[in-house]
Amino acid sequence: HVMTTDMSFSEGGKDGGPSPVEFMGVASGACLATMVQAYCDARGYSDGDVSVSLTLELVENPNRVGGFVLDVDLPKDVPEGDKEKLKKMALRMPVPATLRGEPRVDIEMY
Repeated sequence: HVMTTDMSFSEGGKDGGPSPVEFMGVASGACLATMVQAYCDARGYSDGDVSVSLTLELVENPNRVGGFVLDVDLPKDVPEGDKEKLKKMALRMPVPATLRGEPRVDIEMY
């Protein structure tokens, strides 16, 4: 796989791909969409596909992502009872669960 990352024009880049910060959100949204779509497929919910829209909430001091808002569109035939199950499941998925915690980051330079 080849993935391109870049900075926006305003940050001095060529806007040729998502920024590294945006990739964190992309990973979270992709994890969520993939797992939820698999759940829906396994249960035969087929009135539409799963899609995820992402909003990054940036904060300063230090500059970082303060939060992610993931809006999930589900197939229309998903029952209300399954929506709550899916939300609980989503919070336990690897990427969102990692971002909700405080993962250790070790940086070594040689």
